[in-house]
Amino acid sequence: MSQAATAPTTAGSPPALLQVRALTVEFPTARGVVHAVDGASFDVAHDEIVALVGESGCGKSATALAILRLIAAPGRITGGEILFDGCDLLALPEAAMRVVRGRHIGMVFQEPMSSLNPVQRIGRQVAEPLLQHRKADAAGALRRAVDLLRGVNVPSPEARWRDYPHQFSGGMCQRAMIAMAMACGPRLLLADEPTTALDVTVQALVLELLQSKVREHRTGLLLITHNLGVVARYADRVHVMYAGRIVESASGDDLYSRPQHPYTIGLLASVPRLDRALDQRLQPIDGQPFDPLHPPRGCAFHPRCPAALARCRDEAPPRVAPRTRHGVACWLHPVREHDR
Repeated sequence: MSQAATAPTTAGSPPALLQVRALTVEFPTARGVVHAVDGASFDVAHDEIVALVGESGCGKSATALAILRLIAAPGRITGGEILFDGCDLLALPEAAMRVVRGRHIGMVFQEPMSSLNPVQRIGRQVAEPLLQHRKADAAGALRRAVDLLRGVNVPSPEARWRDYPHQFSGGMCQRAMIAMAMACGPRLLLADEPTTALDVTVQALVLELLQSKVREHRTGLLLITHNLGVVARYADRVHVMYAGRIVESASGDDLYSRPQHPYTIGLLASVPRLDRALDQRLQPIDGQPFDPLHPPRGCAFHPRCPAALARCRDEAPPRVAPRTRHGVACWLHPVREHDR
């Protein structure tokens, strides 16, 4: 990052590229305040794919938008720290934050057909970060845009860059979004449900492409998804969110082999798995989804939890520490020192 956009990393600071600490995001409404993100903490390292998983409305997208300081008013970030390479993004002036967006942190939004400008050619949109952040001339930026489209496997990019978004399929539009996000060689990539509305085959192609770009450029990737199959195949580390809080944090393999939080166990039981007997039925999570305007006392999941204790109804469990090897925010699983 440029000197205008960041402060130097202090000696002895943690090696993680992104450090989110006790992040809180609120949305005031006529009926009360919604705590969309409630004290979330996690890290993303170089060359690491970290997944945020949970059902709709749990705070995943709000977390990604908060990292880029794109929470729309009247929503606001009310607490916490977001450190990128040692720089507190929440303390940056807006002009410096604009340098960070696109140049140092790229974003792949969900629903690419609605994220791309429908009246602007694909190549011009892919070239825009280069014009904005690299001060490239128009001809050079378009040549680079063609190379970027080729790099994300858009066929005949020399001709297709002139197309408009409606002339691309959903999968092709998502590839163009990835090319745009990677145009300036960002160190961190945020992907918010990047396979929404894509068929299974195209989903796999898009995710393989994201993974290859992360490994090739040693880019950190925060992957936001509700698809546990995606997590199993691609994520190095997984954070499970419920009601704005991270309730379980573990490596991808560990989460699948020994889930501990009742919500995580419920999520895994509710989706098909190849290692499950053919006659074993899927088990939905009982109860009603969390109502952010009327949160329960104690643990937010206790009204739906089959193993809730009396303590769960009155007292929220401690939050998961970001460096815990396998952390669980649940009174059924007290924190053990060897898990840190």
